Amino acid sequence: MTFVSEDLFVNGLLIAFFAAVQSIFGMGVLVFGTPTFLLLGYGFTETLGILLPSSLAISIAQVALHKGRRPVISKALGALCLPAVGLSLFVTISANLTRHAYFLVAVALVMSAAARTVPQFKQALRGAIVRHLKLFHVVIGLYHGVTNLGGALLAVMAPTIHPDKDNARYVVAVYYMSFVLVQAAVLVITVGGGIFLPGVIYVPLTAVIYLILGNRLFRTLNNNAFQQGMTGFLVLYAAILVLRWAAIL
Repeated sequence: MTFVSEDLFVNGLLIAFFAAVQSIFGMGVLVFGTPTFLLLGYGFTETLGILLPSSLAISIAQVALHKGRRPVISKALGALCLPAVGLSLFVTISANLTRHAYFLVAVALVMSAAARTVPQFKQALRGAIVRHLKLFHVVIGLYHGVTNLGGALLAVMAPTIHPDKDNARYVVAVYYMSFVLVQAAVLVITVGGGIFLPGVIYVPLTAVIYLILGNRLFRTLNNNAFQQGMTGFLVLYAAILVLRWAAIL
């Protein structure tokens, strides 16, 4: 087996696993895929090129196949959040902040873990969302554009506004779909559309994973243990990324 085919095989396995996670919880391909591919040695823009097509495929499927009444999406998504995503990603690439991607993503992972495990922080964050929803949309946009991990904040915001898990997952999918479209536009403008070629080949695999496993697992899994494991991985990834960032300064 050649190096290229080994690379494709390993990347495919990783994306398939993260696709299964996102099929259940509405996030996974970007939240776990971003630090994973950075640690594998890919650059930040390369990582986006690999992961965004698969994330978009799952989000489109989740939106299209959603059953029941579709919850209202805040107008702040288009008016505030998406411009912040585009602007922050453009600045990140143009100002070469991508060389600090390890540290920025690590900080984002620590904040994500804190939002999941520290009750006071989570309650304060939810209170801030309710009181300052428009401002929070700007924060999510900036956060996602710089780190590709806005889904971690969406995971707190969506159930705060929409307690029903089906509606919460739908909202996360709509936001993710919108994020990816904006990110794709910025990448095409800054580095060219060829950046997505390595990622497009995994889209069929991603679609199959979602259609076969997604809703079945979403309906049947007791996710308490999984959620704890996810938090542990967030902290572990953060520690490794900080060490990697310190080593390359």
